[in-house]
Amino acid sequence: MPTLHEVCYLRNATIAAIRDYYTFLSRLYLDEARVIIPPEAGWPEITSAGTEELGKTDEVVALLAHLPYICADGDQNDKAHGAPDCFFADWRFLIRSLVQGGTDADELKVITEGAEFYENAPPDVIGLTAGADNPLFVLDTKLGIIHWYECPGEIRDNALYEPIEDDPYDWAPENEADWRNDAPAWGVTDFFELLKEQFCELKFIPISQHTVISVYTPRQSRSEGMIPMLQSIYREHGWPSLEHYRKQECLAAVQQALEERYPHEADFRRGQ
Repeated sequence: MPTLHEVCYLRNATIAAIRDYYTFLSRLYLDEARVIIPPEAGWPEITSAGTEELGKTDEVVALLAHLPYICADGDQNDKAHGAPDCFFADWRFLIRSLVQGGTDADELKVITEGAEFYENAPPDVIGLTAGADNPLFVLDTKLGIIHWYECPGEIRDNALYEPIEDDPYDWAPENEADWRNDAPAWGVTDFFELLKEQFCELKFIPISQHTVISVYTPRQSRSEGMIPMLQSIYREHGWPSLEHYRKQECLAAVQQALEERYPHEADFRRGQ
């Protein structure tokens, strides 16, 4: 297992890892137009003045200003998952809402860092996801690790991408140790490779351009057989070979199969 001494934070490497992950999602299911890339000078919405209430470091602000995002503008019911039941934070949208008075700093911290952690979170951490019932992926820009709060054990115990082995009770401040202990951490690149592997193995399964489900989530009895059916459809359309995978044909086949056999699970938003 890797140790904290074997990882470090690099802004450009973090940006590259996230951009590569979003490109991967676009090749699998996500509408490419949803991934937005910052101008060379960074997103104009994200400035030290605009983020002052959050109390984050200059490095966190600089990182947020240069990250790509899955766009959250427009109809909030039409947002797209970046992992199962998971919306990645579009910090342009969040900061704009903060500046315009649509939310406050504590509310933003709660939905991006979690109610259990935000009051004790140091200024060099930032949430990468956002939502009331959302998985929490929290980046530590001091250590170069990403915590996944209450990560499923099946993923935490993954043999290929193991979490950092250092015990938080040995290195974290007392007020942070409990939360960090419940949130296994990976180096930034390993974290996104771990997520990609779950998609490659069809343990994370897109059912449309908006929605991703997981084999780890219990489903209703009337959904029995759905997961193997979806996995079979993806494999029939060339997945996991990016060279042979036929994205649009596959998503159409997934939608048709769900509407015919599991309509209660289908995503009926158009453009899926």
